[in-house]
Formats: sequence, C-alpha cells, structure tokens
Amino acid sequence: MSNSAQRDAPDARDARDESARAADTDRIQLAQLLAYAAEQGRLQLKDYEDRLAKAYAATTYRELDDLRADLPGAPISPRRGGNVNPAPSMLLLALLSGFQRRGRWNVPKKLTTFTFWGSGVVDLRYADFTSTEVDIHAISIMGAQSILLPPEVNVEIHGRGVMGGFDQSVVGHGTPGAPKVKIHGFSFWGGVGIKRKARRARREQSS
Repeated sequence: MSNSAQRDAPDARDARDESARAADTDRIQLAQLLAYAAEQGRLQLKDYEDRLAKAYAATTYRELDDLRADLPGAPISPRRGGNVNPAPSMLLLALLSGFQRRGRWNVPKKLTTFTFWGSGVVDLRYADFTSTEVDIHAISIMGAQSILLPPEVNVEIHGRGVMGGFDQSVVGHGTPGAPKVKIHGFSFWGGVGIKRKARRARREQSS
C-alpha cells in the first residue's frame, strides 16, 4: 500500500463510522450526557430539550457527535453500538406511607408502584432512561400516586379504576425515537394520575 493510501485509510474508516447507523445504546448514552450537562449548567433548559429531541431522532453517529461536540470533559465516553443495559427492575412501595422518585435517577425497564393508604410520586422529567421502553405497573388501593412525564416521551396507557380513577390519556404527543412509557394497572378507591409536565429551569426545580 502506498503512503498516500495509508494516510487515506483512517479518514475513510472515520467517514464510514460517522455515516453508520447509530444504535439505541448510543442515543440513550447521549441523552444521559445532555442531562448531566444541563444539571451542571452547561446547557440552558431550551437548548437541552432541543438537543434531546434531536438526539432521539438521530440515525447516524455524525448526528450524535455534532450534538456533543461542544461539551468537553464529559464523564461518559462515547461508545459505538452494543446492547442496551437497563437498570434493574424496581419496586416502589407505600404502605400507610409515601414514596417519591424525583430529580436524576436511573429509570429501569420494569417499574412497579404500589400504594395502600399512602401516596407516591414518580417524576420522569429529569430522570435518565436506561432502555427504549419502560413498563410501569401502577396499583393504588385506597391511596394515590402521580406519574409525571417529560414532553418528549411516547406514552401507552392500559389501566382501570374501580370506585377510583386511572388516567387513560395524556395531553400532547411524544418525539419520534424517544423512549416509550407503557403504564398499566388499576386503582381501587384510589387514583393513578398521569400527566405531562414541563421541566423547570435549574433555579426553579425546588418546586
């Protein structure tokens, strides 16, 4: 191989890599990086949400790399492809008590929430998704719980209320490519509230 060919080979490989199709793992990883940058104040809320929507819709590595190019020193190193590694399944339980999941936390692929004479809040607006689909099994018996969704996720609901309420729909539509949250379960003399809620800027997140 000539010296010219040897010099051109890495560039050709880089070009092929950048134009290759990105995997779900790469989009999830970038979403986590953007959340970290927003938490650290490197991205304003609008910029963060704009980039997040583009990240979920991205199909190539070039598109993803462009979205992270001005975020040096990120704690998450880029990885090409690979299988999605969801967080372990989780049970949130409130028996004559309450639970809350707010702020940044790892959303598992499978989440069960149960309230009995208690209350609970599951806030997904600032959380890190670890899979492209999340299955939430929500049960309320003489209790109440609220599930707060960020604007970009896609939602599918199958639940029922017996002498109680179980929200069947949410306002607005998700972003193509964003995670899908499937919510099912029931309430008995209780309620399961599900709604989209806008994120707040960092200085407003205390409420």
